[in-house]
Amino acid sequence: MAIDYSFVVRLASIYGRTKKKLVYATAQRRQTLTTRDIAKHISSHNSVFSEGTIIGLLQDAQRCIMEHLIAGDRVNLDDLGAFYTSISSRGAESAEEFDVSLIKSVNLRWKPSKRMTEAMKGVELRPVATRAEQRKAKKKMATLANQDVQVSRQS
Repeated sequence: MAIDYSFVVRLASIYGRTKKKLVYATAQRRQTLTTRDIAKHISSHNSVFSEGTIIGLLQDAQRCIMEHLIAGDRVNLDDLGAFYTSISSRGAESAEEFDVSLIKSVNLRWKPSKRMTEAMKGVELRPVATRAEQRKAKKKMATLANQDVQVSRQS
């Protein structure tokens, strides 16, 4: 298995000064999996639990994790990693001058476990076309296929 990547051009600030266009790698995702997809996958690994049972467990786990995060707890799921919250706010001159209106957002964070981090170090990377290039090629293939169909109908 490999992680596909393509390139994207972005403006970058070099040492806080002039902006310059640089090319960066960006991961290309194959798909987005739902809770049901993950449950089905877990169930396919010789699990004694059905897909429905696993879905229920995952949904219950998500609700419990959210309850604890909202209560201000950090939730560590061993080899998966830790979920926690952080706050983004504007600053005030002093604690007395700080007001809750300075808080911009409460953010949900995840810190991967050492095992997860180590697993990513050895991953294979494979360059692929950008999404725009893929769409263009797909459109061209569809046009060519339509031309072939029209030619065969005329014959």
